[in-house]
Amino acid sequence: MKKAVRAALQLLLVSFSLFVGHWAYVHLLEDPFFRVREIEVEGCRRLARETILSLTHVEGKPNLFTVSLKEVAKPLESHPWIERVGVRKVFPHKILIHVEERKPIAILQLEELYYIDTKGVIFSPVGDGDGHDYPFMTGLNRQLLERDPVETKGLIMRGLELLRIAEKVKGTPLQDVSEIHMEKNYGIKCFTRAEGVEVRMGLDFFEEKLKRLSPIWADLQKRGFSVASIDCSDLKRMVVRRR
Repeated sequence: MKKAVRAALQLLLVSFSLFVGHWAYVHLLEDPFFRVREIEVEGCRRLARETILSLTHVEGKPNLFTVSLKEVAKPLESHPWIERVGVRKVFPHKILIHVEERKPIAILQLEELYYIDTKGVIFSPVGDGDGHDYPFMTGLNRQLLERDPVETKGLIMRGLELLRIAEKVKGTPLQDVSEIHMEKNYGIKCFTRAEGVEVRMGLDFFEEKLKRLSPIWADLQKRGFSVASIDCSDLKRMVVRRR
């Protein structure tokens, strides 16, 4: 008898808790205090705040408890310039959106021009009003990319690797590159922005080659040589041609 009474009391307590919880939840959903009054956007540099807001599809002033963070983030994640997005609720009435934009490292020339990031993601065409102050990656085309995507992507990644290493190794002509030309058979050659010096790098040992090139380039500059090209394809020797 005691067990039955105890079970009945427990059931009554659970039912009461559910009733109170449901009443509180319904009350919160209808409470105007929790209506969305502000959407804050962080991390935008290229994209305008208005562009982000237009993609969120948060219309009117919905109750903050009813807003789905996944549904807010989904259209933002599909935007080509957005790499990551985080959305969270800030009670009582704000949604915070943090955006991480993709950072172009170069412009890839296919039939058209495309921005490419450090991971090799070709993410957006270059528009008429967009910035062009990036190294151009040339020598490839869309047909080659579609016919042999693995090898072509490998060439692109080699070019990006060379860009990263060139920034790290000081005192070389590749500190300011205007073009990286990629060829399957002959490897990679670069052209400097200021003097248009052609530097052939092959396909491997980029860091070692640039470290060897650094003192040679310093000596050439000191002696006032006007250089047309430097062939670093062979790690064991470097061939300099005067202009």
